[in-house]
Amino acid sequence: MAELVSLAEDLWAAEHPVKMPGGVRMDTRMTVVRLPGEKLWVHSPIPIDDTLAAELTKLGKISYLVAPNLYHNLFLGRASERFPEARVFAPPGLEKKIPSLRIDEVLSADTPATWADVFTQRLVEGAPQMQEVAFLHRPSKTLVVSDLLFNIERPEGLATKVVLTMMGTRGKLARSRMWNFITKDKAAWRASVREVVALDFDRLIMAHGEVVASGAKARVNEALGPYV
Repeated sequence: MAELVSLAEDLWAAEHPVKMPGGVRMDTRMTVVRLPGEKLWVHSPIPIDDTLAAELTKLGKISYLVAPNLYHNLFLGRASERFPEARVFAPPGLEKKIPSLRIDEVLSADTPATWADVFTQRLVEGAPQMQEVAFLHRPSKTLVVSDLLFNIERPEGLATKVVLTMMGTRGKLARSRMWNFITKDKAAWRASVREVVALDFDRLIMAHGEVVASGAKARVNEALGPYV
């Protein structure tokens, strides 16, 4: 059962184990931010059962459900059905990939007025197969990404270790080599990632791996510096 963990004021996360083809296993993370007015912003939803839903509703009203890239949408449909009053935000292209999914607003490089008082966001351009959107939660100086970086320090199982080794992300904070294959416009990718790295953050949350609670700015510069 997923458990909400407090990371900072108005900031929580919960993890869910995912099994992939070939025996690869890793956790995926949902990030929750409480905005002014007791509104909850839910990034990359995981399965939300009755227990987790009750925990969330104690914190506020689930108002925004966010798919941060074209891969982190597996549980978005079920979340939108459970919370029909929440607005669903998704990256460009998801409406074509999953026509049946309810999407209320398409994310871009521009931060929506809806949460501009709290967040700054950047679209990682040049990789249309991914369309990742990174978010800076300014009050806690937390950068929230999905697959831009991995930080799986203790991989589970041989298959996971092999795959992470191949991708260059085993046991450390790193960019996956998959970006080499999905990036179509390298100049656009580098420019937008430079914008992400330039944001004012100290904590890093990613979908897969250990949260970097402090000192994340230097570590992200080290991990992404060679590519930008």
